[in-house]
Amino acid sequence: MGIDSIKTTIERILDRKEVVAGRGEESTKQAMVLPMLEALGYDIWNPAEVCPEYLSDTAIKKFGQKEKVDYAILLNGTPRIFFEVKALDQPLEGHHGQLKRYFNSTPSVSLAVLTNGLEYRFYTDTKEQNIQDDSPFFIANLESIDQGLDVLARFQKSVFSPEAIREFATELNYTAKIVELLTKQIDIRDGELSDEFVRWILSFPGMYEGRVTANVLDRLRPIAREALQRVIRKIVRRTVAAIDSEVSSSKEDTKEEEAAVSPDEIVVVTDDEKPDETGIGVRKGIHTTEEELQAFAIIKNQFESSILTNSTIYEPSSRKDVPLEIGYKDTSVYFNIYFNKPSWWNLRLSLESKIKWIGIDLDPETAQLLTPSNFIFLKPNSLAPTRIQITDVNDLHTLNRVIYASFEKTIADRAHLRDQHHHSRETDLPPTEPTLN
Repeated sequence: MGIDSIKTTIERILDRKEVVAGRGEESTKQAMVLPMLEALGYDIWNPAEVCPEYLSDTAIKKFGQKEKVDYAILLNGTPRIFFEVKALDQPLEGHHGQLKRYFNSTPSVSLAVLTNGLEYRFYTDTKEQNIQDDSPFFIANLESIDQGLDVLARFQKSVFSPEAIREFATELNYTAKIVELLTKQIDIRDGELSDEFVRWILSFPGMYEGRVTANVLDRLRPIAREALQRVIRKIVRRTVAAIDSEVSSSKEDTKEEEAAVSPDEIVVVTDDEKPDETGIGVRKGIHTTEEELQAFAIIKNQFESSILTNSTIYEPSSRKDVPLEIGYKDTSVYFNIYFNKPSWWNLRLSLESKIKWIGIDLDPETAQLLTPSNFIFLKPNSLAPTRIQITDVNDLHTLNRVIYASFEKTIADRAHLRDQHHHSRETDLPPTEPTLN
């Protein structure tokens, strides 16, 4: 399964729209929703995985009967996703409260979806764990899905991760809020800069000495506005110049530049070598590629096939062991794979640089003992103490031993912190958390 498969399924679903319209909720489920679930990799013929009319644990209706969710997606026997389906021609407004009751009553569920077969609204719990947010973090409309296919691919069974979804939802929510705030403050057109924004500018060291009164704001507001407009014009000119430069550059020159790889970039790690930034390429924006999702699917499968899948990891904030969850977070430099929190990383991948590599949170000597001899070790750098060159994501299958060792180290690091906490309680000394990149 992949983005192409999802796109093909969506095209088929759209072809059925006129036939399904007016035929009620069951037709919507059978002709539109179930095919989408199958395209995402879920076994719709197995009620132990896609369970219709799932009995929600504690949610009760007015007359005493238990609530039933249209579909529950169960992974390893545990409910993880709830789907509430409405008829194709029924608006979704006003139904998220019903879905929230289902979500809040089942702690293992981390994703709730409200859909009418064409529009999908995705909810999770970014504010308080096990309490569904009132607003969806992502809305997909199948009639204009091209821009959201990469997001939809995140919900595939092969890469499904509660922690990664929460992290992604949090990023989307805060990004939307910050964009809205900055747009309101900066895109003033015929308006004026707000008092809060002018005060923020004047709060920087050396900007204004003295008390910021209403008269000061009125006097400096037009000055701040003129300065802001100059900055915006400068940014626009620079952006246009960069676009012109890209258009005028030769494609052949670009190919030659991409193909030019220095032999010094590929070396076996030695103790006396200094870290460098070889193979690091900063991307323009963050866009999780299908190859990165494939890499996560391979590593997630290795984790879930191991004895670690039912393990726990120490959580310092609650000072207790919690279930182990594998997740991922994309950045502009690397693709991060972690347990429970992005800072608890065990693997980092660079799949869009000139030389593809996997970074491992192990010392080079240990990693070399667990890595087949045909793999080339790159110089360590600030991102990973051990880096191994790979040809493509299929190499991750062969590196399963060193990947498993990185899993164990992450758990061991947190266990060491737990021991520190226990010792500190006995000696009344404050514990120190180990430094993690």
